[in-house]
Amino acid sequence: MGADDTTADAGLPHFFLTTSGLPRGEAFERWRTLLAPMYEVGPTAPSATLPFGSNIAYQVGDLVAHRTIFSTQRIQRDRRRVEAAPDHYLFQLWRSGRYRGTIAGRSASISPGSVAMISRRHMLDGMFDRSDTTGFVVPCAHLNALPLEDHALLFDAARNRLLVTQILSIHRRLPTMRSDDASLLADEIVAFLRRLLDPSKASDVLEGRELYGGLHALARTIVQENLSQPDLSPDFIAGQMQVSRATLYRLFEPGEGVMNFVQHERLKAVRDALADPMETRTISRLAEVFAFSSVAHLSRSFRNRYGVPPQAWRGERRVVQRIGGQGTEQHVWSWLRER
Repeated sequence: MGADDTTADAGLPHFFLTTSGLPRGEAFERWRTLLAPMYEVGPTAPSATLPFGSNIAYQVGDLVAHRTIFSTQRIQRDRRRVEAAPDHYLFQLWRSGRYRGTIAGRSASISPGSVAMISRRHMLDGMFDRSDTTGFVVPCAHLNALPLEDHALLFDAARNRLLVTQILSIHRRLPTMRSDDASLLADEIVAFLRRLLDPSKASDVLEGRELYGGLHALARTIVQENLSQPDLSPDFIAGQMQVSRATLYRLFEPGEGVMNFVQHERLKAVRDALADPMETRTISRLAEVFAFSSVAHLSRSFRNRYGVPPQAWRGERRVVQRIGGQGTEQHVWSWLRER
């Protein structure tokens, strides 16, 4: 196995709930129980289908990272829940779906591709379309001295792109992350947000490279954002970075080379997807999504890199997650209330 491989133990503490396969009424009750400390959920109309969904939440130091997939539903947070809520901010990306309603008494609309910053101390009342969201919850103490109450619900285009990239990158890493790396990741997230939200550093944020951590990290970001492109090439990467191809090659000279790096990133993306309990795509579909020429090509490359075939890796991770995952909804909310 490669040096960056993850062993099948000591993963992040997490909770996973899915209502898939449950009778409609039982699915609704489980979903409502999970969200009850923060939200009241219900159908969009008396005759509408009862809500349901799936959620995975990872404890990352004193932050919580999540992915949530849910059906069309109405969601409310009243004053009673606000007063009982912990003092946190939610940074949430809508991968698909939409929210329409009010947040903190103001009209709000959140569409696919947008990241919203929502205080857990804000009342809300609105409708979700069928949605897929991911993000992280950050205690306000980590963001002190920043003018957050005056911040808009949504971000400008430059900051939104940075947040989308960061959130997706973090979520991809969580299923295979070691527990002893959690505090470093939490620090990374907080430092990123503080730079993003500090008005005095606006020019640094919009320039982008400082947040990406240098040219090599910028190249990594561009590769990760374009893994589905079969023609992902040095010319394309250099063009996106606005550097010459010679400069790009020099960045990778001490290591594996540009196209080997691209191949390894594709394999890591497949590995992390197979470890994700929320991921339901087949290996055949993942081969197509991440631009492998065939399932056989993916399986051979995966085994050469990680020592086991993709299906065996998926099975091993499922066993680890059943052992290491938290068993009840109360764990999710206790993580939040203790911070």
